[in-house]
Amino acid sequence: MINYQRILEIIKANNVFVITTHINPDGDAIGSELALAYFLQKMNKEFKIINHSSTPENFVFLDQENLIHKYDSSFDEYIMNADVVIAVDFNTLGRVKSMMEIFKKTKAYKIIIDHHRNPQNFVDEIFSDVDAPATGILIYELIKAYDSNFIDKKTADALYTAIMTDTGSFRFERITPEVHIIVADLISRGTNPTYIYNKVYNEINPEKLRLLGVTISNIKLEMDGKIAYMVIDRELLKKYVPSEEEFDVDGFVNYCLSLKSTIVGMLFFEIKNGVKVSLRSKEKFPVNLLAEKFGGGGHLNAAGIRLEGEKLNDVISKVINQTIEDLKNYERDLS
Repeated sequence: MINYQRILEIIKANNVFVITTHINPDGDAIGSELALAYFLQKMNKEFKIINHSSTPENFVFLDQENLIHKYDSSFDEYIMNADVVIAVDFNTLGRVKSMMEIFKKTKAYKIIIDHHRNPQNFVDEIFSDVDAPATGILIYELIKAYDSNFIDKKTADALYTAIMTDTGSFRFERITPEVHIIVADLISRGTNPTYIYNKVYNEINPEKLRLLGVTISNIKLEMDGKIAYMVIDRELLKKYVPSEEEFDVDGFVNYCLSLKSTIVGMLFFEIKNGVKVSLRSKEKFPVNLLAEKFGGGGHLNAAGIRLEGEKLNDVISKVINQTIEDLKNYERDLS
């Protein structure tokens, strides 16, 4: 159980804040950051949201005030002079990439607000609930613990986006009646679920759609279709998406689970200096435990791995082999 009053004590006692999140931020990261920023704004606090990565284009609509900045060294002085740095939706230092050194160097009080397993000890206090289906839930409860009237429409939109995206549009295992009660509250405050869903998922460009089509047509199967995986190398990405941004393939992996036989879906994506693997699952196959074997992490049905300095084919081979082993053990335990 998170001590929200303790977080509020930290906020009340300080004036200058930095909010940051992980590389290649998803909807939970961006939505949670913005909702927290709006809360600080209402508390008359000074703050900046500073991230390693640019905001993915399908989440830019949330940041109408241009509050999110992409990190460069010009922000170092501000970070060094901040009272508090808040790490949102991540719990390992390596996830801030280019901000690692300044994160370690600043004397600001550092806290984590997150819902992932196995946090690293690189901050002063950790506020974590691994049973929460999204960090957005935690930010909602934090604001509500102070004053629920602070949740206006723009805050509700940010929180709804956070929760919707990290729950697979309310499909994953950890969805409870309480989650739907929170969502109902956000809708009552003006959030339009259809508008947000369309902004997040239904405004892709033709090039990305063509890349998705090629990727789907080349899905590979293992274990009689129980494992389905996609592969996107640099050459294929550059052919269809010249920007070569990681967020251009977000969501592709979910199509692997459209197959009736599939229990585990994967996307192997060749990044500039390694390989990113997105993992999804049905039933209660724990892809987070699979990811942890390769230094990654996540949740029961959605997780990821990032392996730098490794070759695409090598990563495919060892991750598939480990998945086959884990899936056989999973099925044996069920029988």
